[in-house]
Amino acid sequence: MQKKVGIITIGQSPRTDMTPALRKLLPKDTVILEKGVLDGRSSDEIQALRPEPGQTTLISRLQNGGSAVMAKEKILPMIQTLIDELNQANVSLIILACTGKFPLFTSRIPIVYPDFLLNHVVKGLLREGLLGVILPLPEQAESIIYKWKEVDFMAIPMASSPYTFVEEQLINAVQQLDQYPVKAILLDCMGYTEEMKVIAQAHTTKPVILSRNVIYGVAGEIL
Repeated sequence: MQKKVGIITIGQSPRTDMTPALRKLLPKDTVILEKGVLDGRSSDEIQALRPEPGQTTLISRLQNGGSAVMAKEKILPMIQTLIDELNQANVSLIILACTGKFPLFTSRIPIVYPDFLLNHVVKGLLREGLLGVILPLPEQAESIIYKWKEVDFMAIPMASSPYTFVEEQLINAVQQLDQYPVKAILLDCMGYTEEMKVIAQAHTTKPVILSRNVIYGVAGEIL
């Protein structure tokens, strides 16, 4: 029986940087339905979603290869609308393609929450202690520290965006983290690629964990 998987990006679809890697881990005849929070929105509408003081900063990819910054609090209703649409499309599974921390949404279809899944996989692997975390934006550091503290890790954040990618910036972030006694270095965004993981591994003696591999691998197991 052919399966359908829904993917929700908080940016614009299709995520040509992301879905090919997912497809490799799914049954060959799986249909992937992509939806983006920013699909069809004008530049002004996207600009209006930028964080206000006290709101949580998220970042995602646009169709033109650029990126957009938005407040988590502003896009929650939009995500729920896309979940409703995918429920109507009778998908077997919904993947929320963002490692940020989200509340539970309403859905009769199972939803993969990357933040919850990633936290507990890393918890199972490393238990607790210092964790090096590479994230897209410096202003996300506070929320990242809080997210990992919930599962007994002290996160040391360093910023290097996967969207406006500069290899030297990633190398610098990895080398700085390598100076700490961290148990691993985590690329904490779905935008980081296998190629970026290889670059990171070349500049550290610590294990490097790619978020999307964890999420995709588990998603592939339950289809």
